[in-house]
Amino acid sequence: MTNSRLRKGFTLIELVVVIIVLGILAVIAAPKFLNLRTDAKIADLQAIEGAMKSALALVYSKAAIEGENVEAGTITHAGIDIPLYNGYPAVDGGDSFDELNEQVQAWLDIDSVSLTAIKQDNNAAPLFIDKSSANNQIYIFFSEDLADKSVNFYCHILYQNKESNSQYEVFLRTDDC
Repeated sequence: MTNSRLRKGFTLIELVVVIIVLGILAVIAAPKFLNLRTDAKIADLQAIEGAMKSALALVYSKAAIEGENVEAGTITHAGIDIPLYNGYPAVDGGDSFDELNEQVQAWLDIDSVSLTAIKQDNNAAPLFIDKSSANNQIYIFFSEDLADKSVNFYCHILYQNKESNSQYEVFLRTDDC
């Protein structure tokens, strides 16, 4: 009976072992659960992707109503002339960054600036529009990623509407967010 009365708590060694195990778990598990910035960027890109697909459906509807949904065409939306191919916004790599940003803002209402503007003021907007002239593609990047931006940097949305395709393509890339 004396032994059971004396043993009411944990030994110092047991407490130290529990603290060490909790510390190891915190070091391993906490970064995986607390990576909120990456999760927020991915969620923002997913929201923009969804908005883009809805906006593209609206552009196509307007183009179809105006008879501009076959081959090359143009519609005026939000006061901006938007070049089309098969009823969806065409990407002309010869357009300036500012012209492309203006066109994207007309059919996709986002707070963005052109690559030219973001280079002058990195705080001009949360997003910026870039392009691949050779491939007739539009990229939407986060302004904070300007220094990391490259062909192989995957934290962006890519839009393209090539003549070889019958419809547009939207790619969400989040590997580097």
